[in-house]
Amino acid sequence: MPLSVAQANHVAKVFPECRAEMTDFLEAGAQVVIYKQDECGSDVLPYAIAVAGTAFWIDCCETPGEATALASSLGLRVVAALR
Repeated sequence: MPLSVAQANHVAKVFPECRAEMTDFLEAGAQVVIYKQDECGSDVLPYAIAVAGTAFWIDCCETPGEATALASSLGLRVVAALR
């Protein structure tokens, strides 16, 4: 199934070396978890959206609500949101 416009726009903004994997996760409607990240400090927004069972980040957002909304808009399924 082809990517939606929102998904294609998201893939276009990630690092080129991540685009194929990002596309695969988006096409699959991957399950994701949302958690407060502490790996990148203040260089990155505080709430990460990561593919469940992996270390692959879809994106980061300012709040858990924004992260949930973004994940949903990308066709991803939030299975856990840790605050």
